[in-house]
Amino acid sequence: MGRLFLFALFLGVIVAIVVILGSIWNSTVDHGRRALKPVLGPTKDGMMAPNGLQKVAYVALIALLFGTTSGLLGGM
Repeated sequence: MGRLFLFALFLGVIVAIVVILGSIWNSTVDHGRRALKPVLGPTKDGMMAPNGLQKVAYVALIALLFGTTSGLLGGM
């Protein structure tokens, strides 16, 4: 019975993390689209890439590089 309770708790935590990350992702993309919208209407090339998404990608890249150099990722 205890294992079932721990599994349900673990599953609930995973679902909560996914919901929080999804909310952060949506707000980041929305803010980026609003901030980079052309002032005088759409251009011939369309909209630019969201700036918030680029920041998230750079943070993920830095975390990945730090993890590999420190040995936390990669198994050394």
